[in-house]
Amino acid sequence: MSQPSDFNTELQALISLLDEPDQQAFAKVREHICVYGPGAVPLLEQAWENSFDELMQQRIENIIHDIQFEKLYQDLHAWSHLSYKDPLEGFILFTRYHYPHLDEEEIKGLVFKLNRDAWLELNDNLTPLEKIKVLNHIFFDIYKFKCVPYQNVEMRHLFLNNLLETRTGNSHSLGMLYSLIARQLNLPVYGLILPGEKFVMAWVNETLPAPDGQKQISFYINPQNKGGVFTKNEIKSLFRRVKIKIEDSVFQPMNDVAIIDRFFALLGFLYLQSGDPEKNNEIDLLRSALL
Repeated sequence: MSQPSDFNTELQALISLLDEPDQQAFAKVREHICVYGPGAVPLLEQAWENSFDELMQQRIENIIHDIQFEKLYQDLHAWSHLSYKDPLEGFILFTRYHYPHLDEEEIKGLVFKLNRDAWLELNDNLTPLEKIKVLNHIFFDIYKFKCVPYQNVEMRHLFLNNLLETRTGNSHSLGMLYSLIARQLNLPVYGLILPGEKFVMAWVNETLPAPDGQKQISFYINPQNKGGVFTKNEIKSLFRRVKIKIEDSVFQPMNDVAIIDRFFALLGFLYLQSGDPEKNNEIDLLRSALL
């Protein structure tokens, strides 16, 4: 949608002043441009392409980043306070931090195709385990998604667009995609994160009462083992062998806001490891939008 001509004229006049050497005057120009919000980004990008001034280009890049960051903060806050929080929307918002020009419609189209292919193979007469077997077949045999070992996790493995393009992710990204597809198919599969940042999924038996708010779990699903199914006792046995004591509460599914928060926390940790503490500070701000 094109902007009114007076909008463009006023904004272009402000952008032309971005080479202002006086810092106070520049700060006022920057403030006025930021008021225009995301609508200013196309003209700013055009000005960047037409400029040969390194200082002006850097200032434009910083302003674009600030505008996109503020919009993402607002969108995360709005999403986290909706009564129904679409997990796909949350995953897209997380990915937008690293890819602000993300083609969201393309992403949704790819997810819809995956959803449709799984839906065609499912029927209501299947048991829960049979339904997971079908979903595993679509995910890991037909689409050939694969999960990298936790120790090999890189930033790129976290983002939804990279996951859909390369079919390679970590347990967090692959598990999040798996669980949101399952729920689109009305399968009660929810994510949780075990000690050591191990993302798994739980099939919640929604026909049984939940005493003390504890959901009844039929079984767990491991995205690092091509959707292999295991029980709570098997998890406990594993952690006993490595002498880690865990509370029963960790076996309960997490809500999607908490999961997206952990995604940001892991991303911040990876930025710190790569020597970029400024990015980690930004991520702390975005996490505050989820509160």
